[in-house]
Amino acid sequence: MFFPLKTKQPTEPSLPQVVRRASCPRCRSEVPESAKACGTCGFSLSLCEAIFPFEAPPLSLIVDPSRVVPPGIEKHLARPYKALRKRIPQVDICFCFVQLQHGYSVEEFAFWLFNTAPGADHSRAWSLLVTVDLLSGQLSLTSGYALEPFLVPESWEASLQELAACVGDGQWNEGLAGFLRDSRDLLSSACYVARRHAQAHQYAQSEAPGTSEDFQEVTSPVRPSCIPPEQKEHDQPAKEPITTGA
Repeated sequence: MFFPLKTKQPTEPSLPQVVRRASCPRCRSEVPESAKACGTCGFSLSLCEAIFPFEAPPLSLIVDPSRVVPPGIEKHLARPYKALRKRIPQVDICFCFVQLQHGYSVEEFAFWLFNTAPGADHSRAWSLLVTVDLLSGQLSLTSGYALEPFLVPESWEASLQELAACVGDGQWNEGLAGFLRDSRDLLSSACYVARRHAQAHQYAQSEAPGTSEDFQEVTSPVRPSCIPPEQKEHDQPAKEPITTGA
């Protein structure tokens, strides 16, 4: 998802829809998860590595190579960050602030950073990266493939615009802490909706004609899943679904 830094504006609600496929950072065409390059424009990770021919920094809560963020801001973000990790243990988040030269895309940079930063493992699939280019005034949200089905762009738009407005006004603490709180609420809501969907799907299967009692005893009850059953085969890694903490 891609947004410019601008002043706060009201947004109209819209019907939610689940994002199931990745988008090309360059042309925004839908790209299958397994594709090595965009079938429309040819954009790929190898091309991105040629554009940014240097070592990517490790991902952390704040990535600030130009040292533009006020010092000690991590201390102010400790409480909302811990609340997010406690509520949704699998999800981690990173804010990256850069000053890209003219002509470089913040979306392409974010794609490169997310995929080449050291320490990548299965947990990267459940990560969120918010990249802000302070020179062009543009912001991008990048997510791992396991988390992407939970991100409804319309639901996140208001939070991203609020963050962009706060950063543009120099209100770092308010913007970042507010986005962490919004992320916790949005992901918790998505988890609840997905769990209810899974429970309804399980109930429909148990009520289907021809289902034997023995089969019902084996498969029910099962631990409530946060991922709808029809998404698991194609969208999820070999890892636990999102669960809310205590």
